[in-house]
Amino acid sequence: MLQFNVSSQSSMFSVAAYKVVMFFERRAAATSRWKQQRDTFKTLQKLTDRELNDIGISRGDIRSIASDTWEENNRRDNVRMNPNMRGFV
Repeated sequence: MLQFNVSSQSSMFSVAAYKVVMFFERRAAATSRWKQQRDTFKTLQKLTDRELNDIGISRGDIRSIASDTWEENNRRDNVRMNPNMRGFV
């Protein structure tokens, strides 16, 4: 029977190495997400107001669309309006 003894020192090294690798993986994912958001923002900023209107967004929506929070904001802003107040608010 073959037996392996793992010392606490080698175990601690393995945990530390894992944490370092995970740190760099998270940084790489965050950098990739940031670049994608920046590219989306720049592309939408280049469009004219007419082109933005054609696709159904306003210039003020660009940042939230690029950062993937547009749907959350759209749901939040989709409040039920009193029909008697339409046009006054």
